[in-house]
Amino acid sequence: MKLTQTNCAYCGVGCGIEVMQSDQQFALKGDAEHPANHGRLCQKGERLLDTLPLPQALRYPRLGANGKQLTWDQATSLVASKFSEAIAEHGSDSVAFYLSGQLLTEDYYVANKLAKGFWGTANVDTNSRLCMSSAVSAHLRAFGEDVVPGCYQDFDLADVIVLVGANTAWTHPVLFQRILRARESRGTKLVVIDPRRTATARQADLHIAIKPGQDLWLFSLLFKHLSQTNAVDHGYIANHTSGSEDALTQLANWLGTDENALQQSGVSATQFQQLLALYCDNEAVVTASCMGVNQSVTGTDTTNAIINCHLLKGHIGQPGCGFFSLTGQPNAMGGREVGGLATQLANHMGFSCEERQLLADFWPRSNIAPHAGLTATELFQAMADGKINAVWIMATNPLASLPDSALVRRALQTCPFVVVSDITSDTDTAQFADVLLPAQGWSEKSGTTTNSERRISRQRAFKPALGEARADWQMVCDVAKAIGYQGFDYASAADIFREYAALSAKVKQAFPHKLFDLSALQHITDDAYEALSPIQWPVTSSHAHNRLYSDGVFSFADGRARFVVPSAAPMQPEATHTDTLILLSGRSRDQWHTRSRTGHVAQLVAHEQQPCVYAHPDTLVVRELVSGQLVTLQGQQTAEANNELLVQVIADDTVPVDQLFMSMHWTGRETAVASVNLLLDSRIDTISKQPAFKGQRVAISSRKDLLQGIEWGNPTAIENTLYRFEQVLAKGACHHFALPACDSPEARNGLKWTVENVEIHCELKAGRIHAIRLLSPLRIAIDKTAVFALIDDIASAQSIGKLEQLVRAGDSPLVCVCKGVSRDQIITVAQSFAPAKRFEAVQQLTGCGTGCGSCRGELLSILEQGLTPSHSAVTMGGVQDAD
Repeated sequence: MKLTQTNCAYCGVGCGIEVMQSDQQFALKGDAEHPANHGRLCQKGERLLDTLPLPQALRYPRLGANGKQLTWDQATSLVASKFSEAIAEHGSDSVAFYLSGQLLTEDYYVANKLAKGFWGTANVDTNSRLCMSSAVSAHLRAFGEDVVPGCYQDFDLADVIVLVGANTAWTHPVLFQRILRARESRGTKLVVIDPRRTATARQADLHIAIKPGQDLWLFSLLFKHLSQTNAVDHGYIANHTSGSEDALTQLANWLGTDENALQQSGVSATQFQQLLALYCDNEAVVTASCMGVNQSVTGTDTTNAIINCHLLKGHIGQPGCGFFSLTGQPNAMGGREVGGLATQLANHMGFSCEERQLLADFWPRSNIAPHAGLTATELFQAMADGKINAVWIMATNPLASLPDSALVRRALQTCPFVVVSDITSDTDTAQFADVLLPAQGWSEKSGTTTNSERRISRQRAFKPALGEARADWQMVCDVAKAIGYQGFDYASAADIFREYAALSAKVKQAFPHKLFDLSALQHITDDAYEALSPIQWPVTSSHAHNRLYSDGVFSFADGRARFVVPSAAPMQPEATHTDTLILLSGRSRDQWHTRSRTGHVAQLVAHEQQPCVYAHPDTLVVRELVSGQLVTLQGQQTAEANNELLVQVIADDTVPVDQLFMSMHWTGRETAVASVNLLLDSRIDTISKQPAFKGQRVAISSRKDLLQGIEWGNPTAIENTLYRFEQVLAKGACHHFALPACDSPEARNGLKWTVENVEIHCELKAGRIHAIRLLSPLRIAIDKTAVFALIDDIASAQSIGKLEQLVRAGDSPLVCVCKGVSRDQIITVAQSFAPAKRFEAVQQLTGCGTGCGSCRGELLSILEQGLTPSHSAVTMGGVQDAD
């Protein structure tokens, strides 16, 4: 049996994985020796092998999504000539890269080298701009460098862990299980600051349901009150920081009274005093934030407000202490290291004359970009305005993931030459490509990634690339050589890594106050690179450091950290009219980004089966809506007029009454216009240029004129459908659709009848059920796999009876993907036990919550809400829990 150690393709935890191969059979498990996860995996990681048989896999270069196949020589020559022509005709800033945290560090490095080093443009940004750039800007302002000082071990050692804008139970499940183990073993207190009562908040000791986007008020007030307590380390402030007095003075200018700050944030005085006491009375406090903070117009200022609180205590780089930025993607950190953001050069350098000269000397015959480039939203606006003539998009789907999707669509239509390199031709963005290039997937490519705690891990291929798929770095190098540039003759990813490490040594020598350093690896051999164990930077010897800044010496030239306070207060956005609600978007539990890798895995789609917007039951009552019906959502400020979205609305009491929540993962692949980002404008944090996805306002209106349907088998095509998409099942698939009620199709060559307000259509062929279609004004709750099993039955009273029973019974959402446990199974077990013993009994008898643990919050919610099985809670005119 062959064993390959690699790492997970999803979140920033950076879990290690072992893949075992025997003949052509593969199996995987968590790597028990990897320090990021110690053998544990979440439900997505456990199913990585299931994602490999990819629908619409891209294996050969081609002209456009549906164009003719090209040879690699033809594709390379075409890309090289188009970019060269654009630069010659319109200048260096007429071309661009848009990259991704799904790339390996070596891919990132050569793309940045080509653009910033030889094309002479810094128009190179990454989808990490959408998730982490506010944390990057805050690190630079406070520490002098984009450095996460702490490590995962701090979560084991903390007395208090405060999660801000982070549904960690779903987004970083393995790390969240580590937090829960710390609470069980040492009594760690868990605080969650989030507008919604998320799966993470349900398990907290203190949940503070803050108003969306108002965290800056809370942490500024916390900073003010902490400064008046004995928790302050005055010696640390005097010896290792600057700006504390100015910060407090500026704070007083806009913070106003305590009552005003609490009112703006939506936090009660009692909860604030509880939070303040936790920071004051405990020596070891970790505050970790994620998208709820970053994706805000005040994301950078809020992050600095959090850091300010820890600087007061002198707890940066100390065990169990400090601020920790939870990274979204597996290699967002690696991209930041090599200059993946338009606002940086490689190896944590900026655009000063000295830094640009160092890079020019290191890359001979180069043409270094003179200034920062266009960031993500700026880049696509420039494309829409006709200022970008050629763009290369790698491993990302901006038409679905960027705000103001209609503008991004216009940008892709306007740009004369669009190259997309990806593993699939089935993304929204790929449909607008002039050239599609096949990239190697997770199982096929080799290189390094860096996780949230600065730990570099080797990603190793364990399968040969199918078709003619190539490594992303190889594609870039081939184009660079075709243009005529020198310095791109790498034989392997190890060659690139050595050059990258050698550059870090040069940077460290020139700027000794910078901490990023891989100098000990600049001469690494191919064998040593292949065997490289996970290691944290800076790597200056055989060992790396767990924590940075523990000596109080920071990355500014004077060695002092900076207190940073905004000069103007954030304001709560006003409703444009009374029908608007605040829309929050975020991750669903079992999907990843725009679903191109996870959307075809039956177990991963069972939790949320189609696009839904979630609203509090009282919101539905006030607006005369019914859970399960179709509604239209309309954005308020987007530049394009076409900003309406058709989705189901589902009752969910975890969402506050003035808010809505929708998953970010749905795209135009599933429905005509299903991306929540269609509703959002391109407002940004002016410091980090990160889009503010959270807290924008939308209007919601009923669509009682529509029917919802699900069909199985091969029914006659239905015209006038407003949306239609395929849901993968354990066996087979079903199709969801919506259409005007007046267009309700008749059964052809079959049967038609009504059960529980659901129209049932059975299409017959040779006396057997050939297809089944169900239509209803509301969400159709049914065991979809069981319905599919009736296809090809003889149309008898027995089979019709089975179908009627299924319609009456409804379906039971899959709660635990790891163990395959449904809601009704949980209820059946729990009903036999006293309330105090139910949680433990369900875990022991079903295994629910004992795998990756991301379902524990939902399990607690089911037990709290009462033990009503799906078949009695769900009628076609009633309310159903979100599945």
